[in-house]
Amino acid sequence: MFLSFLPTESWMVLAVLGAALVGIGNSGEKVLSIRYMPDATTLMLWLAVSLIIYSVIFAILYPFDESVPGSHIIAIFGSGVMYGIAITILYRILRTTDASIIFSIFNTSPIFVAIFALLLLDQLLTFSQWGSIILVVLGIMILSREPSELNKKPKIYVVMALIICAGLAGLSQVASSYALTEVTPENGFWAQRIGALLPILFNLKRNSFGKFWDTVKQPRILIFVLLVEAVIMPLGHLSFLTAMKIGHSVALVSALFGTVPLWVFVISTVLSTGKLKILSENINPRRLFMKSIAITVTVLGIVGITLL
Repeated sequence: MFLSFLPTESWMVLAVLGAALVGIGNSGEKVLSIRYMPDATTLMLWLAVSLIIYSVIFAILYPFDESVPGSHIIAIFGSGVMYGIAITILYRILRTTDASIIFSIFNTSPIFVAIFALLLLDQLLTFSQWGSIILVVLGIMILSREPSELNKKPKIYVVMALIICAGLAGLSQVASSYALTEVTPENGFWAQRIGALLPILFNLKRNSFGKFWDTVKQPRILIFVLLVEAVIMPLGHLSFLTAMKIGHSVALVSALFGTVPLWVFVISTVLSTGKLKILSENINPRRLFMKSIAITVTVLGIVGITLL
């Protein structure tokens, strides 16, 4: 396997490693969007370039084996498309709704994974495992909440759309788990990335290419964005797929990988303190206390998943 240098005998290590890498990558994207990118669509175009290049390279190096059933190939491509649709809807809702509400609802996706895995894959969980997943989701939901200056409650159709997004993300992971019984993580990596191009294509603007070229001509930005989009994020994606391939329950893998916001919070807080001040996150004691409670709840859920 491509990740043979990693501890591939432990799905738990790989799931947490994948979450940590994506958390680092998301924090890097936050720095890029605030300090170096003219707008969000320029960063999305960088992501699109990364998706296209990796998809082509991995499709050549790791083609599907002739023995792989067509149903599993459809499932892995479909998982990428479903996640792409979920993210596309999410981007559009972000324009009109408080981000903290959006991500609090979207981060319930591990519960949908557990439900769909039970219905479609007959993967049963014990009561203690269900409890651990709910603890992780609850902790992440608390962690995602932030005070809003908008003070507007989301409309019911927005809440329903977000629940559908979370459900699609969950169904995407279950489809991935089904496909990975026959395809390799490397197959899944490039197939899913093709599907993930959807949100990029729907959100690009006409002037995105000129702004993109301006960032290409600046070596500092070029190196930083390549580190994030061409190294850290792809490794996180591959770690997650490998964990799903060797893990016995997609719901438990999903719950551990769902701790990405925890890593984003920790890294963003570090980058906002001391002499760094790369970001300007709110680090007042009350907020940190509430986030500490959220982290404690999340960690208790993780401990439950790893020990039960």
